[in-house]
Amino acid sequence: MRGLLDSGLVRYNDGKFSLTPLGEEKAQGLPSRKDVRCPHCHGGYVFDVFQDAFSLYHELVQGRPLPNLDFDQGFMTEEDVFARVAFLYERGDLEGQDILILGDDDLFSLALASTRLPRSITVLEVDERIVKFIAKRSEEYHLGIQVLEYNAAHAYPLKEHNFSVFVTDPVESEKGLRVTLSRGAQALQKGGVLYFGLTTIESSWHKWHKVERMLLDMGFVITDILRRFSAYPDSDNHFGEEFYDRTMMRRLMDMDFPLPADADWFRSSFIRCEAVEEPKPLVVGDVAFDLDFYLDDETMATPRFR
Repeated sequence: MRGLLDSGLVRYNDGKFSLTPLGEEKAQGLPSRKDVRCPHCHGGYVFDVFQDAFSLYHELVQGRPLPNLDFDQGFMTEEDVFARVAFLYERGDLEGQDILILGDDDLFSLALASTRLPRSITVLEVDERIVKFIAKRSEEYHLGIQVLEYNAAHAYPLKEHNFSVFVTDPVESEKGLRVTLSRGAQALQKGGVLYFGLTTIESSWHKWHKVERMLLDMGFVITDILRRFSAYPDSDNHFGEEFYDRTMMRRLMDMDFPLPADADWFRSSFIRCEAVEEPKPLVVGDVAFDLDFYLDDETMATPRFR
């Protein structure tokens, strides 16, 4: 977009981008784009069979903590949370499974527990507010979730290779990805399943290539990639000037935007991997919890520290 503005093809006025006369001229030779995606399902998944669980989840998340930008938090829509639930169910990764979630500002543990299908759910979470919120809801509704305060930069705190399913939405710096996925490798048994989100907003194809190599080196094979599967809306997360002012994209664009954004611009793909052997983590033990854990040259939408 910065390039289009600088080349005179696009202009920005009153919170909207539009084509300039030069842009209109260039566009004449382009075919109009048709939308071919289904408007009724979430990436091919519906959760009608989980309506009772979805209603309970909607009740459980009322009064949830809002994102702490210092932890790069931001939660997805309730509908997209349950599209993930449906995907896990369809792939056989829900019923009777021992599930570990690393980082749960999405409150995915409450969604899984609402189905009453997993054998066990454990959460490792750095934010004390979320730990207390999940524990309180679990106790109130007898959900049986075990939740522990934990920073992924520290050594893995549980028995290794003891879970069948691992779910995380990692920070997208190269260091953060390596550490977070390694914690999954420590958690999972042979044949276990690793789920994580990854964007093309903060990760180039070069970084995706590195991530694929990490997964292969740890003993995983990618089985599914659901493109643009999860949305993180500004309105739900109360993202405003503070959030945008701390991002690289605001500095690169160097202009003011009307907030909150009127489109769900931040979307991630959802990736499923299986361990074809006992997973081998690339990182064990403590690592430095520094700027590199959250930030690299590609993390456009990750808030910088104050």
